[in-house]
Amino acid sequence: MIEIKNLYKNYGEVKVLKDINLEFKFGKVYGLLGRNGVGKTTLLRIMANQIMDFQGNIIFENEKLIENQKAVEEIVLIQNTLLNEEFLMDKEVSQIFTIASIVGKNWDFDFQYRLIKEFSLNVNKEYGKLSKGNQNIVRLIIGLCNRTKVVIFDEPNTGLDANNRYLFYEILMEDLEKYPRTVIISSHIIDELESFLEEIIILKNGQVLINESLVDLQEKSLLCIGREDNLSILENKNIIHKKSMGALMAVAIYDNISQEEKYEIRNNGVEISRIPLQKLFTYLTN
Repeated sequence: MIEIKNLYKNYGEVKVLKDINLEFKFGKVYGLLGRNGVGKTTLLRIMANQIMDFQGNIIFENEKLIENQKAVEEIVLIQNTLLNEEFLMDKEVSQIFTIASIVGKNWDFDFQYRLIKEFSLNVNKEYGKLSKGNQNIVRLIIGLCNRTKVVIFDEPNTGLDANNRYLFYEILMEDLEKYPRTVIISSHIIDELESFLEEIIILKNGQVLINESLVDLQEKSLLCIGREDNLSILENKNIIHKKSMGALMAVAIYDNISQEEKYEIRNNGVEISRIPLQKLFTYLTN
């Protein structure tokens, strides 16, 4: 659906994105992860046609995105501010939704009214007088109510308490059952995201470090705990973290490991468990 080919982006002499090659398929939920400053937001803005000064190609349904206005209309990017937000601060929330419904693609009014109720949002209040969390809810509702083929959420957790974060993800997943589309979520609160994601992309130093399905990622990510001499069986594997635990050693690995190898490792007196995505992200990007 979306192909990114040999993408480079510089700001002056600073190389922000370096040879990015990715494919996003219709109907899947992607997590775009990376530490601050690795180019996540820049990549998302390029995909949404908000940055057009770059090298490489973005292909949307077999056409170059930059030359295809219809394709641009099928991609919505929700960030931590609205477009032209300074002109909207004194507008009531209801007015902002009206503007969004005119500009947006196939706006779902019934869904809008339901979300306003679910999030207990006061639509008669000026946007600028809302809390940061409620301002974010306004933006999330705009993303959810646009019936585009692609919706991108850049840090959707901003200002939300735990209840509203879970409510957002539950509503999003429920809605995807009825209206499939491609969803890309960039966030630093990874542990809450893990159960909702299908594909994981991790950027490091402006390049793609990981591009895997969540299932494959989990299969390759193992925490092994045992006596140091018993852990020598892992010496040929890709060890991404080590920690001494008294008489024991904890070793995190990210590698292809067969069921036979796992059986052999366990038989060597080593305890094996899965590494949570948040910890794996930390180990891989440090």
